[in-house]
Amino acid sequence: MKTQDLVRIARERAGLTQAQLATRSGRPRETIARWETGRQEPSLSALRELVDAAGLELVIRLAEADDSLRDRVREQLDRLPLQRLAALLPADVNRDTLHALRWLAGAEIPTIVIGPVGAALQGGPQRPAEGQVEFVAADPTAMESHLAAAGLVPVDVESRWRDSDARAPWSLPRGGTLVLAARIPGTRDFPDLRRGAQWIDIGQDRRVRVAHPRDLLRMAEASPSDSERARVPGLRALLGEIS
Repeated sequence: MKTQDLVRIARERAGLTQAQLATRSGRPRETIARWETGRQEPSLSALRELVDAAGLELVIRLAEADDSLRDRVREQLDRLPLQRLAALLPADVNRDTLHALRWLAGAEIPTIVIGPVGAALQGGPQRPAEGQVEFVAADPTAMESHLAAAGLVPVDVESRWRDSDARAPWSLPRGGTLVLAARIPGTRDFPDLRRGAQWIDIGQDRRVRVAHPRDLLRMAEASPSDSERARVPGLRALLGEIS
């Protein structure tokens, strides 16, 4: 990940504008803007101070270099989005995942795909464990009504009722699972993710919006779930290739 990504992620995770972060850190807003665009690079001490002003901690670790993830990312980026899914999922799981994605593409409420399937569509190298399509909605309450009216069946799991990082699974009658996510750590949900989200073609003249890899990474880093945090190296490798 580049320094400019760290600056932007810290600011966005704190829910601050550049001007607000400038006030907190004592740095000119123009300097922060130059750091975020990569026109200027802060020193390590300046970066630590900025992250601290955002109410976060910059943690640096040394690890053995692993080129295998980057190699797998390059292979995935050479494929089209649906080919990326097919390379990572068993045929039956892939079929259900595509069914869920195409249903979501036709939904009345604007949505953004996140999680392992979103990462796979963007070129992430790690296999989505179950092929469930996680997403955020512009209006979660209206989305739940829309899902129920369309005949999807809610799955009663504990994660549905959490105060933070809520996950509400809904099963499609013909196979596949959609998971409505809300109050995600590290983001302000749909309004936050919409800025960087990208449209991806999923066939049959349908498209879905998918969160940017940078946003997928900050969600994974902030997640309380071990399985989510395990995707961090793959997302970092993906960002390294597309930046």
